[in-house]
Amino acid sequence: MRRGRSPWTLVFLLIVGLILGGFLGDLLAHFFKQLAYTQIIGMNNPVTLDLNFIKFSFMLSFKINVGTVVGLILAIYAYYKM
Repeated sequence: MRRGRSPWTLVFLLIVGLILGGFLGDLLAHFFKQLAYTQIIGMNNPVTLDLNFIKFSFMLSFKINVGTVVGLILAIYAYYKM
């Protein structure tokens, strides 16, 4: 097995690619209006489970922009070039 081809490496690269791509997409959106396109996917209100002695709230949403997609593609490319 080649070194660096574990599934954990792919997960790590995907997370780093998503974070850096989203950050750069937001940062460069001031200069390039095409990067300003953002889509938010997820819940508007949290789901709450109240058991009288403990209360759980859960909410999940994703903010995806063009930079995030580019970061994701570059992370996959980097993984297969390792």
